[in-house]
Amino acid sequence: MSSPSAELTASPSARRATRWLNARLALASGLVLLGDFLFYGHWLGISLAYFLAVLAIASLWANPIRASGRRRALALLVLGAGLLAIAEEVSLISSFVAILCTAAFAAILSQHQQARWQELFRQARAMLLAGAGRLVRDLGRVGRLSARRRRASSGSAWLIGWVVPLVLLGVFATLFASANPLVEIWLNRIDLRLLLELLSPWRAAFWLMMLCLVWPMLHVRLARKRQAKASPAAPLTPDRHGLLGDTAILRSLVLFNALFAVQTLLDIAYLWGGVALPDGMSYAAYAHRGAYPLVVTALLAAVFVLVAMRPAGASERHRLVRPLVLAWVGQNIMLMVSTLLRLDLYVEAYSLTWLRLVAFIWMLLVALGLVLIIVQIVGRKSVNWLVSANAAALALALYAFCFVNTPAVIANYNFRHSQELRGTGSRLDTAYLKSLGPQVIPAFDRYTPRIAAVGRTIPWASNQYTQGSRVRMADRHFTEQKDWRAWGFRAWRLSRYLANTPHAPLGGTSSPAPAGQ
Repeated sequence: MSSPSAELTASPSARRATRWLNARLALASGLVLLGDFLFYGHWLGISLAYFLAVLAIASLWANPIRASGRRRALALLVLGAGLLAIAEEVSLISSFVAILCTAAFAAILSQHQQARWQELFRQARAMLLAGAGRLVRDLGRVGRLSARRRRASSGSAWLIGWVVPLVLLGVFATLFASANPLVEIWLNRIDLRLLLELLSPWRAAFWLMMLCLVWPMLHVRLARKRQAKASPAAPLTPDRHGLLGDTAILRSLVLFNALFAVQTLLDIAYLWGGVALPDGMSYAAYAHRGAYPLVVTALLAAVFVLVAMRPAGASERHRLVRPLVLAWVGQNIMLMVSTLLRLDLYVEAYSLTWLRLVAFIWMLLVALGLVLIIVQIVGRKSVNWLVSANAAALALALYAFCFVNTPAVIANYNFRHSQELRGTGSRLDTAYLKSLGPQVIPAFDRYTPRIAAVGRTIPWASNQYTQGSRVRMADRHFTEQKDWRAWGFRAWRLSRYLANTPHAPLGGTSSPAPAGQ
């Protein structure tokens, strides 16, 4: 039997676990303090790229690197692509892309075998959502391993050992302050309000959130695939007459093709052929009524196609199912092309907005997804291939959108197609354009003189309006850029433009450029 003293002595595994936890807690604390310095109370910008780069370096130190040289190069490429997106401009999409790429960087380096990119990003997503739970589990595991340590060397005893020294330090400092005026002056200079701000509940919540976000990067635990136990299964008898049986699918495809043919013929007549609409209905109203519902229609059609073309489904037992599905998907593609035309007519009548621009991109992705369904059916590819191809298209679209200056695109389009510039089209909504932020200033500077040259005016063109709005937006931009944390390539390009073009068009006053711009 072991002696009591031996039972109380810490085991080597407990000591290693405690050292492991202490090292990572110290590193996590440093990252939290860095996050507080970079983010709390400041504009987001290049600071997020700096933080993610430091987080990636910390993850390299804290986790074993199992990847081969080729995989390490791939990990660096993924990380660089994510950081480049937020270096251009920090937005919700670019931030999500950059954080996900940083997590994927850690996942790639921490595994031996080469995994599919879908599995890598699934693990990266799981890492981002596992922060609080993983931290609690790690603390609990180390606590259980450390329970066998001597009480004198426990963490609670270490904290208790500081109580008396700190209390006596406070007593002696008070006595010295009463005896020495210089010490009293130094103590009076301590800003208690600043200490209270540091200990505010909001700041504490921010620290806790940062700790939960960085912890999975310091302890990468990749999910292992569970091997399903092979068990003999009885062959399934196809239900040919159920709700989604062969008969129901075949009849549905016939009816759907007929219904979609009617809708396609109407679009060909009214949208493409120029047939006059009924009295009281404009092309813009016709376009607006159908744009968004038709996207939902196409998505539901795609789901039904996946059901109809499932393995061992109706398509393998009826030779008519496959051509009917192909015809229906083709009609859906035509439907999406008509939907894009509808939205284009609506935008031409009522101008471009952020949501309508996103709708254009979403419709293109839906149309691409339908084309991929045809490729899958003709090439007899698996459903996993279809899901992976659509996921890749979505990821590329989101990443490319990070580099699109959306306010500038909207402002330039609305000016070029405005009634004030062309004599036809929608009138400029200057209030909406101003709400998009300082990135619209170059568009106003470019097109306002052209509108004045054709003898028309807009509210912005008046002297008073120019002096107020342009200067306020430029000042807002320069105020944000005074903090280096908010720097970005897009903002830097606008700063250069404003420095070289300080005057508003049509007699506006100069915008005060800060030193160094």
